[in-house]
Amino acid sequence: MGMSVEDFYDMIPRHFFNKMDGFFQLEQLRDRSDWERTRWQTCYLLNIQLPRGKQIKLKDLISFAWEKDDKKAKINYKKLKAKAEYIKKMEEHGK
Repeated sequence: MGMSVEDFYDMIPRHFFNKMDGFFQLEQLRDRSDWERTRWQTCYLLNIQLPRGKQIKLKDLISFAWEKDDKKAKINYKKLKAKAEYIKKMEEHGK
């Protein structure tokens, strides 16, 4: 998470758990991005071998669990980005 021991001991539990949650969300987004890129590449490579009428779509190749969950609850990426920037700014100012 990019913290020193001193940073850890200077944090109150709530700030630590907020930072930990943000770290895991970021890692999960990176993992999703890698899987979606792999799916896109595979779909592209398959579609160049198929005639136009029989080409497959990304979600026909494979659908991920988070895509099913995304229909129920949309992630507000702007809010997450603003929260991450706020936390980063506070760390830079030593608060």
